Amino acid sequence: MDLVFAENYFLFPVVALALAGVTVLLCRWAFSKAKGGSLVRRVDRNPAERDAFGLLVDIRTVPSYNEARVLVSRLKTFGIKGTAAHTKDGWTVYVWPQDEAAARGLLETP
Repeated sequence: MDLVFAENYFLFPVVALALAGVTVLLCRWAFSKAKGGSLVRRVDRNPAERDAFGLLVDIRTVPSYNEARVLVSRLKTFGIKGTAAHTKDGWTVYVWPQDEAAARGLLETP
């Protein structure tokens, strides 16, 4: 038969409070507003330069987000991976370099 010792009654609440405290500190750190202190992704709302997207090639720039999404959807229908980004010129559609010719040809057709 197991005997229940008095230290078990004391130890459980201490461990529970310690774990709750660690959880609170972890959440404060993860969601802090301090620059570089948070793991939660911050969204940059400023438009970027057209050439700021590494290997991606810009295919077309349109004035609205909806137009850009329609173009990306059309590319996806034909198996071309594309994305849209907010640039200083408007919304620009980007594809990988190997898909550039196919994407330009596809978007040129009405």
